[in-house]
Amino acid sequence: MNMIRLRRDITGFILVLSVAAAVCAADETVDCQSCHAKQQGELSTSVHVALQCRDCHGGGEQYGLPADAIRRFVERTPGQSMTFDHGAGFSGRPRRADVPNLCGDCHADVERMNPYGLRVDQLARYWTSGHGKTLRDKGDDRAAVCIDCHGSHGVQTGRTPTSRTFPLNIPDTCATCHSNVDLMTEFKLPTEVVAEYRHSVHGQLLFDQGDTGAPTCATCHGNHSAVPPGFATVGAVCGQCHAHASENFATSIHARQPEHKGCVQCHGGGPNRHFHDIQRITNPAGLMIERYEHLLTTDAAPTRERVVQAIHPNPRQIIESALPGCTACHDDPQTDESLPKLFELVDRIGDAEIQYVRTAQRLNEMARGVLLVDRQRFLFEDAKTHLIGLAPLQHTLDIEKLAAAVDELDGVCGTVNRELDALQKRLQSRYKALVPIWLFAFAFSAALYVKYKRLKAVYVQAP
Repeated sequence: MNMIRLRRDITGFILVLSVAAAVCAADETVDCQSCHAKQQGELSTSVHVALQCRDCHGGGEQYGLPADAIRRFVERTPGQSMTFDHGAGFSGRPRRADVPNLCGDCHADVERMNPYGLRVDQLARYWTSGHGKTLRDKGDDRAAVCIDCHGSHGVQTGRTPTSRTFPLNIPDTCATCHSNVDLMTEFKLPTEVVAEYRHSVHGQLLFDQGDTGAPTCATCHGNHSAVPPGFATVGAVCGQCHAHASENFATSIHARQPEHKGCVQCHGGGPNRHFHDIQRITNPAGLMIERYEHLLTTDAAPTRERVVQAIHPNPRQIIESALPGCTACHDDPQTDESLPKLFELVDRIGDAEIQYVRTAQRLNEMARGVLLVDRQRFLFEDAKTHLIGLAPLQHTLDIEKLAAAVDELDGVCGTVNRELDALQKRLQSRYKALVPIWLFAFAFSAALYVKYKRLKAVYVQAP
């Protein structure tokens, strides 16, 4: 009996081993996501969700794999490499140098892109960029290619907040390379540009105020055709947003000087900067008024210097930071009157701004009282128009034009102040006219009281 039982156990064990071997040897029909679940998950949330893996990597649609091979691949340790024959048509991970043309197979095809309303010139533009030229002409695949900015499987549109090309994320995307000291040193490029941008007026608008319409790296350099704007064209680049300033600068003497660096000469942050630390010289009218009213809470009669420092501290500071560049041409202050005239111009505009904020503050204060100042508010809007117009007009460096504009601003402020003076005088006249009435009312009340006391003494007896 024991021998029979033993023989039966051995037979069962051999049968189990045979079944297990058959299971391990049996092929399962799998697709790419069976092994590459992470990449498939990224693809499923991207704009390329309709694409198949083989569209970019080649290979087949399905494969037959032993179950234990799949298990070993899924359970492999980090860094452990495993190979699998995906077939003759499989190209695998594209080389970096091949990525632009691979993406261009679709994105440069008019028929494919028309249904999505997408441009088809981006590949051609890429080859004109500093990145494309470095890749194609020098064969250096460290240059940025499509996947560095857009990602590989999780490609999203620039309107998606998590996208690398969303405005708030663009500086970090560019900083991946352009803040890399080792990489930029080899290309002889500065690494401070992104940090300068963050400190600039554009960076403050983007990061501090969340204004996604603020200029980013791509706004000035282009996205696929990224190149540094030359000094001959930097005015045209800035002019995309600052049209009036660009038009006025085009009429100035500096626009005709080939060595002048254009907008960044004054706005670029001064020496030891790389023209990304763009600073505002003029402040919004509302901000100047707020700063002046705040100053009055601590100083009822501030000096001109204190007012200038409070409402508009930037112009002289920024111009002084740009002076090293100015003195390269204007090197003799005794014979060259350009710089003294410039500072005289700054002071003249500063006086006009002080006149503006004082008038605005007075208007606001009187509006909180009993007087109606609607007409004066309407007139004062012309002063705001003239003030805003002064900022772009300064780029002409035409003192006569600026003096005329300042006179117009002063004229409006003067008219408003005269009308406010008249209103205050009429109000004081009304107060004076009330004095006799109040005196009569007081005298009449006193007479009534005296009469009351007499009547009371005659007709009211004490108990």
